Amino acid sequence: MLTNVRIKRTFQSISPYLCGLLLPLSAIGLRPGFAIASTPILIEPTLASAEIIKATQSEGNLLVQGRLAYQAGRYTEAKTLWQEVYKESQAQENNLAQAQTLNYLALTSHKLGEWQVAEKYLAQSLEILQEHESDPDSLKIKAQTLNTLGRIKLGMGQPEAALASWQQATKIYQQAGDEVGAFGVEINQAQAWQSLGLYRRAQKSLQQIANKFDQLSDPTLKITGLRSLGIALQVTGDLQAAQEILNQSLLLSQKLNLSEESSTTLFSLGNTALALANPTQATTFYQQAASTTSQPLLKTEAQLNQLGLLISTEQWQPASNLLSEIQTNLVALSPTSSRRLIYARVNLAKHIIELANHTTDNKYLAQTKELLKTSIEQARQLEDPQAESYAVGMLGHLYEEQQQLSLGRKYTQQAVQVAQVINNSDLTYQWQWQLGRLLKNQGNQPGAIASYTEAVNALESLRGDLVVTNTDVQFSFRESIEPVYRELVSLLLSPENNQPVSQDNLLQARNTIESLQLAELNNFFREACLDATPKAIEEIDRQAAVVYPIILRDRLEVIISLPDKSLRHYSQAIPQAELDPVIDELRQTLQIRSRRQFFAPAQKLYSLLIRPALSELAQYNIKTLVFVPDGAFRNIPFATLHDGEQYLIEQYNVALTPGLQLLAPQPLEEVELKTLAAGITQQRRGFASLEYVNQELIDIQNQTDSVVLRDDQFTKKSLEAKIQTAQYPIVHIATHGQFSSNLEDTFLLTWDSEINIGELEELLDSSDSNNRQQAIELLILSACETARGDNRAALGLAGMSVRAGARTTLATLWAVYDESTALTMNNFYQNITQTQDKRNKAEALRQAQINLINSPQFRHPYYWSPFVMLGNWL
Repeated sequence: MLTNVRIKRTFQSISPYLCGLLLPLSAIGLRPGFAIASTPILIEPTLASAEIIKATQSEGNLLVQGRLAYQAGRYTEAKTLWQEVYKESQAQENNLAQAQTLNYLALTSHKLGEWQVAEKYLAQSLEILQEHESDPDSLKIKAQTLNTLGRIKLGMGQPEAALASWQQATKIYQQAGDEVGAFGVEINQAQAWQSLGLYRRAQKSLQQIANKFDQLSDPTLKITGLRSLGIALQVTGDLQAAQEILNQSLLLSQKLNLSEESSTTLFSLGNTALALANPTQATTFYQQAASTTSQPLLKTEAQLNQLGLLISTEQWQPASNLLSEIQTNLVALSPTSSRRLIYARVNLAKHIIELANHTTDNKYLAQTKELLKTSIEQARQLEDPQAESYAVGMLGHLYEEQQQLSLGRKYTQQAVQVAQVINNSDLTYQWQWQLGRLLKNQGNQPGAIASYTEAVNALESLRGDLVVTNTDVQFSFRESIEPVYRELVSLLLSPENNQPVSQDNLLQARNTIESLQLAELNNFFREACLDATPKAIEEIDRQAAVVYPIILRDRLEVIISLPDKSLRHYSQAIPQAELDPVIDELRQTLQIRSRRQFFAPAQKLYSLLIRPALSELAQYNIKTLVFVPDGAFRNIPFATLHDGEQYLIEQYNVALTPGLQLLAPQPLEEVELKTLAAGITQQRRGFASLEYVNQELIDIQNQTDSVVLRDDQFTKKSLEAKIQTAQYPIVHIATHGQFSSNLEDTFLLTWDSEINIGELEELLDSSDSNNRQQAIELLILSACETARGDNRAALGLAGMSVRAGARTTLATLWAVYDESTALTMNNFYQNITQTQDKRNKAEALRQAQINLINSPQFRHPYYWSPFVMLGNWL
């Protein structure tokens, strides 16, 4: 079977929030200056031959010329040629030719960023076609026009309208027997489903498309269709399936000796390998694409991506050698001009700047300015504002690197203006970020804050654009998104003119770091869209304070949100290079059960984070500290911070949250405590036995109305079956599991297999069909651990918590395989089920931990501190 590939379920059904900011960009994993492919991600309407619309010979020649110009990226030239065709068709009263040409003109307007003009052309086309419905030739033209309309609507942030247009186009293509058009539009529909947050529907659609390729009779259509599907899967983050589909396309093209098809697919395979963090394989694919293609521009693009890899891996001499070859190839391409060629030249300029920063080889640097100015001139000749903005902004970057700040600011401002005119948020965010850096270096702090704020706003505006169709500039999260947020926070928290940081700046800094927390989770999921609504702390718990420890490159900043809406702020002059080892030392000394070594880092972190705020915490009678952990802080139990006499947990309830925006507060006493518990006690599939899990499950049965799945009763199917038949506010899973910064390495062990994050969400959400009204209030994962050697592993814990859909998750940072876990869980259940003096969840956990602290056998924090509560602590 040609496409026997199971498309992994990487979608979820939480409301669309932050969609598209991270998925198409970080999921692909390409860095700035990497080209994605000449193949579009959204499938364009076929540029039909002139015969389809019964054109005259003159019209036909102009149509062909326009098609060639369009396919070469010379959109203004194509527009001019097709305007002539339109005039001739009007003179000839050839209505179908008018409708077809208006569709073509809409395509060029779309490429040039003229959204309203494109809509006008399409409205005219559809009006003409409405009058000629009885003509068989009008069907295909109408389908193509509706396909274009879908592209326009999605680009304008109207996925519902795009989907409706594509669904109508699909029916018409199928009615006309056009396999090519139907498959292309079906792939587009999947991307509209994703933009709407309907990820299961999108996944199902892509799977159905994959299953249909065996039915195609045209092998060339199979090759191009498989490649388009592979690129679509790559964008949605299903990289393994993308690689398999692209390999099928490659094998088929090689079997048929279609070398150009093979070259194009090899290029896409290189991008997929790069996204899979396999630079060696990516380099091989790029080399093969460059050596087999007869297209000079595709060869150059493949070499440019290879050059980017050489630079990122600091292979300076091979990079310098390849740079010489690329320079020669681009000179040979100079008589022609297109967007792709302009981007190739600008990407070359970027790589030259990078090489100059790391080597003494500056022989090409002097030419870079002229290279960029030529690119700007050509972009203006083509009337291509997107290419112009990219080239002008890169010229500003060149001046920035050369410390010519005024010139850098001048050209960067021009790039921003052009990007804003065409509403291109990708470019706007990059150039606003660059402008902020330039203004900061010029000593203009208010101006820098304004530009950084606009950069963050541009990133936020990408939420609704899950699939970015113009992905010429790709970037990775940690290199090109995270720093924008952190640098803005750094500016906002920097005192100006020796004045205290204003409450407005503190509020903006807090909101920015919360947005970063959400962005990191979305980047972790690769396609997650989290529903986030800001909530004030006083609306949740008037005896709680939220602590934001913010790790910046040169210092630690702390913001505390207090119940009266005020924000307390203090700064600690400890750079990240010194702070991270202290945090790591605490985690390591706790986990190896050192006798006293953990006290030093625990007391240092207490002094940094808590001691400066003690008077405010006492003034507001704070009972609960809720941490929004940043960076390495995610890997430690804050309960172990020590003032020299007591642990923090002995003074306050302690909870964690990815941010107040994700909370769904509801006191526990309002919930019926019915529990579904599952656990494995025996050695299974290479994992050690958990002998005390049996007692843990018995205690649950004794204290709550519960259903228990033990050992071979605990399978994926049995868990799903139980959840479908009843409502369980508490789900308790006592089994081996791992949290990792790698989505694929985050799992829970069942008797028959493993449950990953997506599958856990499906299982816990499987009763939707039964109209379940009550959310899972508490998810307990009592035998899991964060992956060793992974300093971002706790992202997996936060991801598991958020993705499971539970209001609260109680989990462990490391697994403690002995009686202490059973005792902790027993005490916790006793505390939350008491009929008198019922405690909230954070207080229930605190008392359970204090019971262990007071016991001679388990007083070491190794036993009681790994239990952490995420989410709603009430």
